[in-house]
Amino acid sequence: MKWERDGVGEGSRITPAHRAARVSWRPSAGPAPGRLGAAGPEAHVTEPLVKLIVMATRGWLLPGLLVSLLCYQVQNGTIVLAQPPTTGPAAATRAQGTGEAKLAAARQALTGSQKDAARARGLLQEIIDQDQATLQAGSLAYVYVYLGYLEDRAGARAAATGWYQKALGAPDSDPGIRQCAEYGLKQPLTWIRHLDGTSAPARPGAPKSRPPAKGYVATDQPPADLVPASTLSAPDQRKNFDFLCQAIDETYADFELKGIDWEEVQPRYRAQLQPGLSADEFYRLLFRLVNELKDAHSWLQNYHVAVPSSAPELTVDLLQGKPFVVAVSAGSEAARLGAKPGSEVLTVDGLPFEKKVEALRPLLRACSTERAFRREACRQLLTGERGTSVAIRLRAPDAREEVLTLRRTGTLTPAAPPACPFELTRQRFVQFAREPSGLGYIRVVSFEGRGEVADEFDRALEALRAAPGLILDIRNNRGGFGPQHMVGRFLTKPTLCAIGYRKNGPGHHDLRRQDDLLDPTGPWQYTCPVVLLVNDVTGSAADLFACYLRSAKRVLTVGTTTHGNLAGVAAYAVLPCGLVVRISNGYVCDAQGKPIEGTGNEPDIAVDPTVADFLAGKDPVLEKAVKVLNEKLGREQSGS
Repeated sequence: MKWERDGVGEGSRITPAHRAARVSWRPSAGPAPGRLGAAGPEAHVTEPLVKLIVMATRGWLLPGLLVSLLCYQVQNGTIVLAQPPTTGPAAATRAQGTGEAKLAAARQALTGSQKDAARARGLLQEIIDQDQATLQAGSLAYVYVYLGYLEDRAGARAAATGWYQKALGAPDSDPGIRQCAEYGLKQPLTWIRHLDGTSAPARPGAPKSRPPAKGYVATDQPPADLVPASTLSAPDQRKNFDFLCQAIDETYADFELKGIDWEEVQPRYRAQLQPGLSADEFYRLLFRLVNELKDAHSWLQNYHVAVPSSAPELTVDLLQGKPFVVAVSAGSEAARLGAKPGSEVLTVDGLPFEKKVEALRPLLRACSTERAFRREACRQLLTGERGTSVAIRLRAPDAREEVLTLRRTGTLTPAAPPACPFELTRQRFVQFAREPSGLGYIRVVSFEGRGEVADEFDRALEALRAAPGLILDIRNNRGGFGPQHMVGRFLTKPTLCAIGYRKNGPGHHDLRRQDDLLDPTGPWQYTCPVVLLVNDVTGSAADLFACYLRSAKRVLTVGTTTHGNLAGVAAYAVLPCGLVVRISNGYVCDAQGKPIEGTGNEPDIAVDPTVADFLAGKDPVLEKAVKVLNEKLGREQSGS
């Protein structure tokens, strides 16, 4: 059960800032997909009077608060206090101080369906730049959440999560706005009750959303329960195909960046709309069409092309561009037949590696760079239906060649990261230790944990506070959510860390610039030398982490060039048939203006592990980082 407050009257001792937010207390139910509120969808209560008593006894309401001021109503089985937060010109006049007046005006601009997002954004940014001292206690968190809400509505998740992190660090914030920020860190926050109306989100089990009659493109997440039509006539297929082609043409941001001739691509795929094409065959055609964008952040959102995931019980990975066996399960058929780590895979079912990669291309989702796609294709090299067999020609480390026929009895296993030569303190997302020479070492396995990653990183950094130098390892980190808080731990002043471009019109060159200025975060900043380890799996939020730190000139990078998938923001094409297609409508450059999408973050010192390194159990990237960092510290100590 949950009690939800949606604003209270002037008789309460809750501040005006508290009145501006929807606050929810919920015991367990996670947020449902689709429409979003500041703290998740409503749960259902059956004892409203008990909840009123609980609020009073816990000090949330004055003991003598008049019931007439509460003015509650029931929506979808949820008790909701109906008095809305105070907005409008009168609210701005009553607000105390310039900052509060601007906050009230920004709230007014964001209220209702016809929002003036540009005005609200300008006012909120002015508050941050000029008027923080005139805000009431707790109001700064509202400024940050509203900015995150604006970014989420524009599809800019990386920027949005940065604001929510700031909101959680703002002083004196009330529980409601903190829950807004926490929710925004879990998934896009595009609906807030006091800004978007008082209708409660649909209850679980409500009828599914119907596909639109004509289709549309939006920057908000479409309803999560849309399902593509299971049958489509030939005219309907042409109609949906043409709609998607136009949506991509007007929405996608990176045609020129990637040298894509969309006028050439469209007719090539339109010619494949043959009579008798099933709905599944049509969706797979659209899957390949979207893959032409070579964009890891553009995909069919509610239709998935099935790829078999069974494989023999061995793992294959790329080493210097070639596929090698890197692990063989003990006691497996592969082990019994003599497969050994370090063996090069020459052919798969008679196909050389390069031809097998091309055979996989229509089945796998696109990557933003060819090097990243080749690694993913290598990971999928031996997959197929469970119980089938695959013939593999191997060249063992002693140069002996043999063909092994192996049954696909296991599941696809990703290659493990290089073994760390020293003991690590392991958390869910962040691992850390003191390297034997005294340097600090932090490995961020993933950025998927939102606030949890930042918390674990702070604990690791605190444990290594006295380390004279630090190694950050984000190899094999495929991304997740915004790393702004972690970057701020290495900054001593506001710093331009990236430049974003977002589509603002239908033309291929209709883009607007947005600078990504990051502030210091945390109770203290780490100012000693830092080396960052990267490879071609490092992507998305991990690519952004590398971009930020490189732009801030806070790290020396060692390893290989990152994936290079950093589109930044997205739009969603909802086709008349109900198919949802995510389309990147922006991209991110470093502070010098070099795009990361399609190119990647190049290392300052290139180190590409060899087969010999693998067989010897060496990690040459880490070894190079330790050597370079200790040499730098030695020069600093000697004054040279």
